Order: sequence, then C-alpha cells, then structure tokens
Amino acid sequence: MNINNQRIVVTGMGIICSNGNSVKEFWDNIKSGKSGIKVIQNIDMAEMVTDYGGEIENLQVDDYFFKDEIKDMDRCGKIGVMAAREAVENAKLKIENFNPYRIGISLGTSLGGMLSGEEFHNQWIKDGIEKADETLLFKYPIHTPCDNITRDLKIKGPKMIISNACAAGTNSIGFALDTIRNNKADIMITGGVDPLSKLSMSGFNSLQALAPTPPSPYSKSNGVVIGEGAAILVLESLDHAVERGANILAEVVDYDLSSDAYHQTAPDPGGEGALRSMRGALKKANIDAKEVSYINGHGTGTPANDVSEPKAIRTLINENKTPVSSTKSMIGHMLGAAGAAEAVTSILAIQHGYLPPTINFEVESQKFNLDFVPNIGRVSDLSYVLSNSFAFGGNNASILFCKYNENLELSAAKEKLIKEKKVVITGVGGLAGNSSNLQEIKDCMFKGKSGTSKIKQWNDNPKCIQAGKIPEQNYRRLIHPNLLRKMDSISKHAVLSVKMAIENGNLKIDKNNRDKIGIIFATGTGPVGTVESFNRIIIQEGVKAANAKLFPNTVMNAAAGHISLNFKIKGPTSTISCGGVSGISALYYAYAMIQSSDYDTFIVVTADEVNDPIIEGHSKIKRYLTTENISPFDCKNSGTILGEGSVAFIVESEEAALKRNGNILAEIKGFGLTSDDSKIGDLNHLGKAWEESMRLAMKEAMISPGEIEYICAAANGHTYFDRIEERVIEHIFGKGAPVSATKSIFGETHATAGLLSLISVICAFDGEIPATQNVKSHRGRIDLVTGNARKAPVSNALISTYSYGGNYNSVVIGKYLN
Repeated sequence: MNINNQRIVVTGMGIICSNGNSVKEFWDNIKSGKSGIKVIQNIDMAEMVTDYGGEIENLQVDDYFFKDEIKDMDRCGKIGVMAAREAVENAKLKIENFNPYRIGISLGTSLGGMLSGEEFHNQWIKDGIEKADETLLFKYPIHTPCDNITRDLKIKGPKMIISNACAAGTNSIGFALDTIRNNKADIMITGGVDPLSKLSMSGFNSLQALAPTPPSPYSKSNGVVIGEGAAILVLESLDHAVERGANILAEVVDYDLSSDAYHQTAPDPGGEGALRSMRGALKKANIDAKEVSYINGHGTGTPANDVSEPKAIRTLINENKTPVSSTKSMIGHMLGAAGAAEAVTSILAIQHGYLPPTINFEVESQKFNLDFVPNIGRVSDLSYVLSNSFAFGGNNASILFCKYNENLELSAAKEKLIKEKKVVITGVGGLAGNSSNLQEIKDCMFKGKSGTSKIKQWNDNPKCIQAGKIPEQNYRRLIHPNLLRKMDSISKHAVLSVKMAIENGNLKIDKNNRDKIGIIFATGTGPVGTVESFNRIIIQEGVKAANAKLFPNTVMNAAAGHISLNFKIKGPTSTISCGGVSGISALYYAYAMIQSSDYDTFIVVTADEVNDPIIEGHSKIKRYLTTENISPFDCKNSGTILGEGSVAFIVESEEAALKRNGNILAEIKGFGLTSDDSKIGDLNHLGKAWEESMRLAMKEAMISPGEIEYICAAANGHTYFDRIEERVIEHIFGKGAPVSATKSIFGETHATAGLLSLISVICAFDGEIPATQNVKSHRGRIDLVTGNARKAPVSNALISTYSYGGNYNSVVIGKYLN
C-alpha cells in the first residue's frame, strides 16, 4: 500500500434537515439561532411523551427524481441523494472527468432503509406474509441509501457503510480521511443520512429519553429530540483539489475513536472515553488543546450526556475559555447523520468566523462553568474546531477541522504516515453453521462435513428446510451472567468468537493496553431478530408496550458494545454494515488504521444470524432460496441456503506481534475495493468493477495473477451471480488458480462469509485447499476444486466478496515469511 501524508480538504457540502434544505438556508438559520424543531406531522406521536422532532418540511422529495428512480428509493435514499448532489455541485466536481474508481463513498447511518422495513413488517403482521410487498425488502438493507447515491453519481471507488449509531456520521468522515491517505481514492463522498422512524422514536420513548419540549442541551437537560436529514461532504487530497482548481472550504486534520466499556446506552459519567477520543484526535494532529477555537459538542440534551461531556471538555481545555455549543438544540439529534450535520456546521463556522449558539439555554440551570454560547451566536475568528459524536455502546468519535492555510507545513505527526507497516493475523476464533468452534469449522471444510442441516422449526416452510444454524452453547459458563442477560443471539455469538480468538492468539488484555486495542465489528444481517421482536410489539400493542430491554440491541453496533464491555477494551471501535463485503471491509479498516495511526492491534469480528424473520423475508424473493443442497458454480442447480456465523481475528502490525511473541498465521498483502452503478439487490452483469477489485488487490500486493495459488470465491449457488464471478475469474486467471467456495459448506453467511474464506486460506497455507461441496456438474471454465480437498502448495491466495447493489472487496493474503 502506498501510504502518503497528504493533507485532506473539504471542497463541497450538501445538507437537508429540519433547519434548511440547502447549505445556505441551513447556515442562515443556524447563525440566527432559528429552531427547526416542531410538532411532527408524518408519524403518529399519540402515545409518545413528546410531539416534537426535527422533521424536514417544505420539500416534496419526489419532485427531484424520475419515476424509474423513485421505485428504488425510500425517503432515506432520496434525501441522501439530494444532499450528495448539492455537495458535488457545491464542489464544482465533474465526476465524468475523473477515474470513477478513484472516487469513493463512506456513509454513516443508523437506520438506512428502516422505513421500508417498517412498512413491510406492518403489512406482514396485519395482512399476512403472503400479501406483504417483497419489493420493500430490496430497499430495507442499511446499505441501500449508499447504493442509491453511488448509482446516482456513477462512482466506482470504495463503498463503506458505518453504523455505530450516533457516532456514524463522524466516523464515516474519518474513514474517508483514512481511505484517501491510504491511497485508495483521490476523492471521497462522505457524511450521513437517517430518516425519522417510528421504531427509533418508540425506542427512545421506552428509555424515557425524549424531551417533552424542544431540547435544552447543557442547561435544563430535559431529554433528546430526534431529527432527520442528510449531510454530505466532498473530501479530496490537497494536491488533487489544487490541481483541479477547487475552492477549498476547510481542512480535515484528523480524528480518533474510542470506547467507554461502561454501559450499553449510558455514557461513562466521568467522560473518560469522550476525553480519550478528543485527546486522540488532537495528538494525531499534533495540536495542543489550547489551540482549539471552538468545540461543536455532542450536546443531546439528556442528563447523562450533559454531565459526562462537559466533564471531559473541562478536563481537556483546563482553564481555557474555549466555546462549546450544541447544533442539536436547533435541528434535533439526526442519529447516524448527526456528526455529518455538525461537521457542516463546524466548517461553516470556520468559513464565516461565527460561533453558532446553543438555543433554549437557561443560564440559571447551567451546571458547568463553560461558555456554551447561550442563545445568541457571535463573531469569532476560528482556526481549529473539534466536533464530538458519542453513541450507544460507548462508541466515541471526535474529529478536528481547521481553516485552510496554503502555507501550512506538514506536522511531524503526519510524517510517520509514510512508513508502511506489515500487517499480520495472529489469532482466530469462530462459530458457523453446525460448528461450535474453530476445529469443527475446519472439519466441515476439509472432511466433507456439511455446515447446514434441516431445521425442525422450519419444516412447515416448503421454501426453506435447511440452514446453517449455530448449535446452542453453554453461554452461562462462557459469559458473565450479568452481561449475558443483556445480550441477544448475535451479540452472544460475537462475544464467544472474540473469546476464542483472544485465547487462540494468546492476546493479553490489561489496564496497560486496553485503550490501545481496537474493535471493528461487521454484520450483514444485523440484529434482525431483535428488531422484529421490538417492532412487532409496537405494531400489535402500541408504543407504550415497547420493550426498553430490547431497544439497545436493535442498533447495528450493539454487539461491538457488548464485546467492549466483556473484555474491557477501550480503543477505537467501529461497526460496518455493507452486506456481503462487510467482513473484508472490516479487515481493511483495521489494516488502514494500523497504517495511519499509533494503534497496532485490532479485533476484527463478524456476526450474522438466521431466524424466522430472515427466512420469511428471503422466502418472498423468487428463486433466491433452494430446497436442495447449495451448489456454487453448478450448471443445473440454482438457489442458496442461509447460514449464521461469527468469526474473529486478531490483526496486528508485524512489529506488535513479534514484540509479544505472537504466533503469526498470515500476512495481509493488498486490497481492492470497488463499486458500480448496479440496481439495488442486483449486480452489473458485466462484472467490470468486480474484476477491477481483484486486479487492484493484486497490484497493491505487488503480485501477478500467476502468483495466486488459491481463490476463495464468493459464489453462493445462485446461478446469475455465480456466473458473473466465474466469468471474472476466467478472464483474469483462466484455469491457472484453484477455486473453491466455502458457502457450499456453511451457506450464505453474509458478512461472516469473507472471514470464513480467510480461515480456509490460512488452512491452505498448510498445503490443502478445501473442496466446493455438492457440485454435480460445472462449465469447466475455471479450476474448481470439487469432491475432496486438494493437496497443493499455497503461498498467496485471493478472497473475493460482493454485496448486492454493486460493492466488491478483494484481498490478497500471503503465507507469512519471517
């Protein structure tokens, strides 16, 4: 990987929220302290403790799209696309003039296509599953709004969806920063989007967290008000921006992430995790806290936040009088889009030399001696601005912006980015399908055992009688009961696989290193079972019956929070949900952060589930599931079987692994991350972007196709998608590399599939490639390993993954040579 020390700048912005449908309108209202919070019109709030929210108004979103575009988008996708269009126009960026593979996207969201999911679920409960509209399911995945933007802009670079709840927007901008610095893109479209959702509102209502009136952050602290919207930034390397003559709005200096390891919903009351993320961002930027001109606070208005965050800020700035204000006081909490909207606010504040106010502020209720810019903004020359986002699961993100100075020299802190690190794997653990541990996974791969079986509870469903279902575990023996009782199944599986990986890798976690170890969690399915259970109660019994114990586990990053709590890990934490590529995307993010920061050790973990709602939903999609065995690349059979699983790896810099005498299992050599303009739920049949992802991975690894000795394919038995991958492999490799598909063993395990492939690769370095099971006949255009495992020397392998909607991740893994 060609690591560079480029400065990263912002050249365009777009925003749609309750306070404005453009950047200009938004800033005019922010500057004047005008609230966008009002009585909600489009959600029945009768049983809620409040009527208020940050709802977009005076905007007929359908007017901005053609009819054939509308059918692939719900409200979330539409407002995301509109904000992205404004950002690109604002940047005067002619995308068609640049290599589309060098323009990527990272999007933060907590809900994604949840409105489509809610509508489908309502139809299912009230009218029966047979009458539910299956087209809604294609818009439901959390990555669909990102797919909508990619298709609209016609970009083909890296595509990432960050979903660590309320920190997602800020985290997504940080990811974009890393992606450019790690030379994966020249331009990144980044930010966040989330709609108002009854499920989400009901959840916060069940926690008694909603404010009955417009919020008063840092003063009355009477609760949070939920908002909706989208905020998008265009980030570029400085060289690229200058070369094309772009107008530079501000500079993104650096960011940091941390975890509280304290509670699933409440922040650490002392603000210790928030303090670490702020200090981390400043340290990486080589900036002293006294140089910060303004802090855009998380400022939700809940009593817990309004105590913990000011404590952290007070410790950070010491006796300095650094102003702090809350944008949420005017627009509400936009969840996964909040940090992105606050980034826009921060950059506009720098541009215009103006401190935005915290409105609804009662001075007599103020608890901390800080300058919260009460009620009225003021002129101020701003150089460095810090913006905070904190989330469920104790996830913290802080990002630093500054006024652009063309004469500013690179700091010593950035010079170290030039030094590339070798990144290795030192521990592994997992459960998948019929397997309860790593050895059983290997037995399925190499002894011809199936990871799927008939499931009795689904015998009355003619569309699916097989699945890869993890056997029941003795959780009480493996997880502390006080922590176990708060977990759902996906979290239990994730915690167990991490426990196995830590033991396998002999990784010691203690007070001396716990804040230097990171967690990157990935999921394709997310906690669908928990979401369905929580929402079913609301549909059948009403909002007041919503289960407050279930709600914290409905967010994508819940499992990451449980992992952090169980092992007391306090380093950077992020959650990725990009469908089938998520596991390899998470591996890339850990790799990138090791390259561009002082963090040397990450736990990369996936978890995906199979349950009644997932089976029912997939059964609605014609010809997707099969009642036969899953047969990747087979000429005759078509259809897939669903599987659940969780796999964890310890990923470290070589230096860190050798220092602790870790057993190095493999080396990560190179990634190829691409996307295309596929329709939602589909792939481009030509496979050009998929092929490019493989070629880019090999280019970064500095090896040729002839040096790849094993390809672990993404094929899942669905003929249409398998054929695309088969053609790509044939075009690059011909019959020159053995190919196998582990989904033939464990079924379609979504995010986990990529890491199961990685297990097979590590095993292959011992001289044996697993067979693709159940194949009776194939076209013979690739060297498909069938029947029994094949003895063969393997030094370099390529893993291929894809997500519906056009996202492709490939990675080259090498046998470690000391």
